Amino acid sequence: MRLKKHLLITFALTLLFLNLTCSNTTGPEEEQPGRRDYVWTVDTINLPFSPFTDITGTSPNDVWVCSPGEGDKIFYHYDGQSWQTDFIPRVFSPLSISSLNKNAVWSSGFDGKIWFYNETIWSQYHTHNSGTDTSIILQEINGITSSEIYSVGQYYIGPKNYWGIVLYYQKNSWSEVKISKTRTLFAKICKSNNGKIYLWGLTQQDINENNFQFYELDGKNLKEIYSGSQNTNAEYGSLLQLDSETYFIIGYDFFSYDGNTFSKIGRLSDSPKFMNAGIGRSIKDIFLGMRDGIAHYNGKNTVYLIQSHENVFVRKGLIFEKEVFFLGRDVNGNNLIFRGKLND
Repeated sequence: MRLKKHLLITFALTLLFLNLTCSNTTGPEEEQPGRRDYVWTVDTINLPFSPFTDITGTSPNDVWVCSPGEGDKIFYHYDGQSWQTDFIPRVFSPLSISSLNKNAVWSSGFDGKIWFYNETIWSQYHTHNSGTDTSIILQEINGITSSEIYSVGQYYIGPKNYWGIVLYYQKNSWSEVKISKTRTLFAKICKSNNGKIYLWGLTQQDINENNFQFYELDGKNLKEIYSGSQNTNAEYGSLLQLDSETYFIIGYDFFSYDGNTFSKIGRLSDSPKFMNAGIGRSIKDIFLGMRDGIAHYNGKNTVYLIQSHENVFVRKGLIFEKEVFFLGRDVNGNNLIFRGKLND
């Protein structure tokens, strides 16, 4: 199975790295522009073959990251002082992690596996089995509430033969949402305040051509609402969750959607180093993942908050009231965790 994982990991991880974590944080539209006076610290964890793929947490003293690489170092926890792993070997390659509280942390990844942490131990909770040789890659897990949790990804047979999968947790068990068979990899899922579920899908046409799609999920009805090309930054896409509303990144801009029409809200960046990924508190307080650091959009303009002289590929983040965490990775294979704290 390890060989198959290596064959799949390039496509799966490349697509996952294009977006940041959906975050349910506060911040209505009428708020003042977000502050930019953060004091930054960069933590370095050397795992040459194990990039951190996701980050979650309930407070600045309870943060988790995951990595699909080395079996005894796939989960790291930050307690406000240091990053620690338990060095327990596990037959699991996680891609995503989502915490609802200290005793309820979920993680999903390769082989259709979903694991659960109860504040004491990690254990395998569910394995979704297709009943065939088809591989299942669960790209993201997102806990909306303790009783509404989703994991999305793809059934994978080959580069031209795959389709999206949506799993749903209710009444202590996981089941598959029976949607129409759609050739895409679901890389991200968010729920908006209109009660609708939105998904970001990615389609690999060939080695030089990739497309993305936005979908709306209403119960079991899946509807494509937008599609674009990922060949240039002009049409890169992702989802952006601000408080309880889902927005849509298309190229350098972000948009709202009223069920029929996309309306431009603002221009996030003009820089080709923008990774088309953002996470924020409100439409006036959005942090942007950049190829060389972290930038900030305040509703009027965008400036760097921290910038590196080399590529660090910031794509994933986590935001609290006064502190923020972002994942990066340098050219030497070091995992970087950028920690910003508002200057009181």
